Amino acid sequence: MIEINNTTGLTTDTALLLKVAKAVLAKENPPKAQRAFRRADISVALVSSQRARKLNQAYRKKNYVPNILSFSYGEIILCPSRIRQDAKKYGITFKQELARVFTHGLLHLFGYTHERMRRKERTYSTYIRY
Repeated sequence: MIEINNTTGLTTDTALLLKVAKAVLAKENPPKAQRAFRRADISVALVSSQRARKLNQAYRKKNYVPNILSFSYGEIILCPSRIRQDAKKYGITFKQELARVFTHGLLHLFGYTHERMRRKERTYSTYIRY
């Protein structure tokens, strides 16, 4: 089950998140070392910039607003306002950046390094329609 909780009040395309999750989960198998969560049990929370910063400080000791945080037990925290800023910065749509960032977070759950994730993000982005 994929559970999505939007605590921001901002409209976000949850159907896109489900589509991305289904695409990634259908293709990936968690490595043995990363089986702390079951493939079907992922919780996604969309939070404000302030909440994302506090979580980043608490769990990573970093003092900035992250676009995403992934936790090995199957929880992903997304910050839509930061993702929107990044999309403008990169000259792409919000949906494209949301899909890319969410794919990135899901791949973290499977234990991928950033180098392998970048290649996989590009692969997934070619067949996920926005």
